[in-house]
Amino acid sequence: MSEKPNKTDSNMQSSDTTNELEQLRFIVFGEAKKSIENRIDTIHSELTHSISAFKEQQIIQFSHMQLHFENALNALDKKLQSIDSHHEDNHNNLIKANETLNSALEMAESSGKDDADALHDRIDKEMAALSANFDFKYAEAMEKLSKVTHELTDTKTDRKTLARLLATMASNLETD
Repeated sequence: MSEKPNKTDSNMQSSDTTNELEQLRFIVFGEAKKSIENRIDTIHSELTHSISAFKEQQIIQFSHMQLHFENALNALDKKLQSIDSHHEDNHNNLIKANETLNSALEMAESSGKDDADALHDRIDKEMAALSANFDFKYAEAMEKLSKVTHELTDTKTDRKTLARLLATMASNLETD
């Protein structure tokens, strides 16, 4: 029976020793640990605040960029409509000029065959020049239209790429 009390005494002594070690650890390292934990909490709060501010700033910047892209797209659309209207007016003017020339040709034929042949040749040359000029202007307009269409397509692609980047960024922020 005397062995049992010795075991209990040794367990109590070891428990007291452990408690004393814990108290010594707290005395020696407690303030440093508390200071480090406070610093970690402060850094965590600052980091959370900075990330939120950065996120808001990015949202504002992307909104401004989107507005700028939309304004540029609208300006390009108006410019394209203006060019189309201008070319349509030119086409109508050329048609009127053609009709006027045809009318003049008929009058010249009635006044004399020889004068009509000479006038006809001259009108054909002018028509060929006008047609060539019109074809050139039309090709030029189509090239500009194609260029503007390509720019508009690139802008849409840039917007799609931007949307994908925003989605990726948002998901990365959510996972963090």
